[in-house]
Amino acid sequence: MSLARAIVAIASTPRPRRSRATIARAGAFEVPNAYATVTPTMNGVLVKVAAAEAVTKGGIVLTESAQRKPTSGDVTAIGPDCKHVAVGATVLYSKFGIGCTDVKIGADEYTLIKEADLIGTFPNSGARANDIPKLAPCGDRVLLQVERAASETKGGILLTEGSKEKPIVGTVLAVGPGKVEKDGTVKPMTLRAGDKVVYFKYAGDQMSDEAGNPFVVLHENDCLAKL
Repeated sequence: MSLARAIVAIASTPRPRRSRATIARAGAFEVPNAYATVTPTMNGVLVKVAAAEAVTKGGIVLTESAQRKPTSGDVTAIGPDCKHVAVGATVLYSKFGIGCTDVKIGADEYTLIKEADLIGTFPNSGARANDIPKLAPCGDRVLLQVERAASETKGGILLTEGSKEKPIVGTVLAVGPGKVEKDGTVKPMTLRAGDKVVYFKYAGDQMSDEAGNPFVVLHENDCLAKL
């Protein structure tokens, strides 16, 4: 099963609606036909976006709301200052990120984005839903396997989806290399794989594997405490 069909948003309290002006995006910049390639500068990453249905060869799709729709693509070029992402990797990113610029080269669609704005990377193209635990978070992000919400009360009363308590506890599966400071140094992460944490319930990008096991990628500072 592709990630396009297997990764879905976990039910959560809707975020406040944003006005259309807030999320409006200009059309893609069309590279003149005289130029066949685009090379990012500094810490830029050029991501090739596949057809809308599949999104990438691996088909990674994440949906939290109509305003914020993380998706994925395959890296075709990187800037000289990129430290942790490589050409050929499948990356997860937010389509509506502030630094995200759509580019069209010939008939193909691309996105230019800063390495720091990537959510995470897979070791190669064609990642599938069950490869989520292999995701390497970018920057100061962490990958959590989320504890499922209870489906009934202690007295045996079944809960509707809307009345279930939002899961806010998870186990760290992987951590990013750390946040890159302005001077180029990397701030070390404090969390480690295996840590169980409580996290801010509205934070992060949520997904699930083929069996429906929930995961979330979020910034380390959105984790409130270790248990």
